[in-house]
Amino acid sequence: MRVSLLHYTLPPAIGGVERVVGTQAEALRSLGHEVSLWPAQQKAEFAAALARGAVDAVIVHNVFTMPFDLEWTRELTRLALARKDVLWINWVHDVAAVNPHYAGIPWKEPAPRALHVAVSEARRRDYERAAGLRDIRVIPNGLDMAQVLGLTRRVKELGLESRGLVLFHPARLVRRKNIELGIRVTSALRKAGVDALYLVSGAPDPHQADGRAYHAELCRLAGELGLDDGVRFLGEDGPLCEADVRALYAAADLLFFPSTGEGFGLPLLEAAAHRLPVWCSDLPAHREVLGDGAHFFPANSPPETISAQIMRWWRADVPDACRKSLWRRHDMLKICLEHLEPLLLAHTHDHD
Repeated sequence: MRVSLLHYTLPPAIGGVERVVGTQAEALRSLGHEVSLWPAQQKAEFAAALARGAVDAVIVHNVFTMPFDLEWTRELTRLALARKDVLWINWVHDVAAVNPHYAGIPWKEPAPRALHVAVSEARRRDYERAAGLRDIRVIPNGLDMAQVLGLTRRVKELGLESRGLVLFHPARLVRRKNIELGIRVTSALRKAGVDALYLVSGAPDPHQADGRAYHAELCRLAGELGLDDGVRFLGEDGPLCEADVRALYAAADLLFFPSTGEGFGLPLLEAAAHRLPVWCSDLPAHREVLGDGAHFFPANSPPETISAQIMRWWRADVPDACRKSLWRRHDMLKICLEHLEPLLLAHTHDHD
């Protein structure tokens, strides 16, 4: 579908609405739509594109509800009334009529003939009060979460936002890394109803003769515990690059580092730099690196004990739970797929 997005200014101009418009455009392009963006200074060019039938839908961001170019507001109101073959969406971020900062500007502009979308319930109520309309949808703003978090394509494709609790273990497959404990803790978490995913970054250590044997043992253990979709050895698909590892620190819920022996523990520093909560074995080197800045447990702890401790922390960690919830609810591609595209497709079907 050929979709035009309109706003007074566009990226790279800095502003919240500008960022939303740019992100919305990229999301719609990802869904296969042909998207054009038009600022106020190109109003004549937009009108020409509309006149030659090059536009199927127009999403007007704020121009119908703010007073920064009333000539354009009135022109778009007229066009929306005249071009009923085109889908018009009035996307409401701000409402001048209820804003005391614009009290000196008498707002008498009529509501356009369009579908009305507000970015929040608060804005929906504002616009309902200002325009006397009832049929106003709420579609929230969103971000390109993968871009904000710095996710690489490889990490993005893991779909970590859909998992309940992601444990990241950056390690080669050597026995002192105690990876079997991570597998058993993941099993205990899943038995307790948590959709846990255990990500191990490395491949078998080329310097250790039994690396492949250890890998096979770990895969067998994961299978016996029914963790075919609960444990991923990422090194099986080739080595991770530095950007992949950084992305995993950004996207995971906790670092799990249960080694039976370490001389330092560099991932502890990396996790701390990324503000990722750390769960690690209680080794002198780990205490030396992080002091009290981690959740420590004996390396021979029963997995059920560690699982219970993680669950108590996780359920009480409101910021982390909020982050995962926001990631799910405010990813722009997901918002466009679930809320905006149905409006576009409904218009297409109505005009077939």
